Amino acid sequence: MIIKNAKIVLENEIIEKGWIEIENEIIKSINNGETDLDGINANLNWLVPGFIDCHVHGGYGVDFETGTIEGYKKFAKLVAQEGITSYVQGSVTNSKKNNHKYFTEFKKFMKDQEKLSSKCLGCHLEGPFISPEKKGAHELELLELPNINSLQELIELSDNNIKIVTFAPDLQDGTFTKYLIENKIIPSAGHTNISFSDCRKDFNLGVRHITHLFNGMSGVSQYEPGLATWALYNDEILCELITDGIHIHPDTLKLIYKLKGPEKICIITDAMNAKGLSDGEYKLGNLEVIKKGMKVSLKESGLLAGAGATYDHNIRVMKKTIENLSMSDLIKMTSINIAKQLNIFEKTGSIEINKKADLVILNKDLFVEKTIIEGKISYEK
Repeated sequence: MIIKNAKIVLENEIIEKGWIEIENEIIKSINNGETDLDGINANLNWLVPGFIDCHVHGGYGVDFETGTIEGYKKFAKLVAQEGITSYVQGSVTNSKKNNHKYFTEFKKFMKDQEKLSSKCLGCHLEGPFISPEKKGAHELELLELPNINSLQELIELSDNNIKIVTFAPDLQDGTFTKYLIENKIIPSAGHTNISFSDCRKDFNLGVRHITHLFNGMSGVSQYEPGLATWALYNDEILCELITDGIHIHPDTLKLIYKLKGPEKICIITDAMNAKGLSDGEYKLGNLEVIKKGMKVSLKESGLLAGAGATYDHNIRVMKKTIENLSMSDLIKMTSINIAKQLNIFEKTGSIEINKKADLVILNKDLFVEKTIIEGKISYEK
C-alpha cells in the first residue's frame, strides 16, 4: 500500500508533502515529495499515528458490562471511525459475580480479535478499589479497599489482560502499589481523596499515571492540596485528560497544558455505551444515566457519569483550546506518550519505519477521513 500527497506528522518533524510505503502491515519507507506509484491520495490532508485511548468504557450500545464477545467485537470495529487504532477497555465497579461473567467473555475476546478492528490492549480496571468520597459514577456498596487477593482473582479470570488499575493510594499502605508494579500493571491514582503530602509515598514506589485529571480526586487548594495539585507539580506524572469541553473548563485546560506540556498528557474519552447513540436514558453498570448531546449525567444526582464524546472530537477541542498547538505536539498526547507508558512504543504510536502501519488521515478540520490498522483500511468516510 502507498499513501501519497500527505502531510506526514512524525515525532519530531512534519513532512509537508510526502508519501509512505506499507508492506505486510509494517511501514517500509517514509519519503519526501511526490511519487507516480498508485496508492491512496491523501490530498494534502494530515497523516498521523493512530490514536490510542487508554480509558474508554464503550460506545455504540456496547461497554465492558455488555459482557459478550459479540459486543466487544462490535465496539472494536466501530470505534475505528474515531481514529482509534488501539484502546484499553475500561470497566466500572461490578459485583464479583458479574466480574466473573464479564472477564470470562473478555478473555475469550482478547484471544480472538478480528482484523480490520481496533486492537484492544487489555482492561483498565476502574474500581472497586476507590474512595467512597470520590466515587463518581460507581456503586457505593460495591467498593472495597485495595485488596491483592481480589485483584489476583480478576487477573486470573482475565488471563493476565489487566493493563491499568485505577485505585485510591491513600486506602492502602503501599503493598497494593508494589503488587501492581511487580505484575507489570500500570498503577493509576484516581477516584481518591488523598492529600498532596501522602502522594509522595506511592510516587516513590513508582506511580506515574493519573486517571482523568481533576475529575474524581482531591483538587487544588491553598489549604488542602490534593492529587490534582501533585499531578500538576510533578514533572514525571502522565495525566489522562478528558478534553471534551465538558469535563474540564477551557481555561483550566490551558493551565494544565502550560504546566505539564505535551509530553505528560494523554487524551482520553472515558466514553460510555451511549456514545454515538441518540439522547435518552441509559445505564452505566447498574446506575441510571441521562445522555444529552455529549454530556452524560447520573439521573439521580446530575453528576457527570463517563462521557459521550468521540476521540476525534476531543482532539479538535484540544487543538482549538491551546493556542498555536502544533500537530507534532498533538500526536504526543494522542499516541506517543501513552504508547510509551503502555510499553508498546517499539511497535506502534508513531510513524516510523518498521512500526505497524496504524494510521489516520485527518482533513484540515481534524475530522477522520480514513483509519488504517496494520496496513488495512478499517474505516473510510
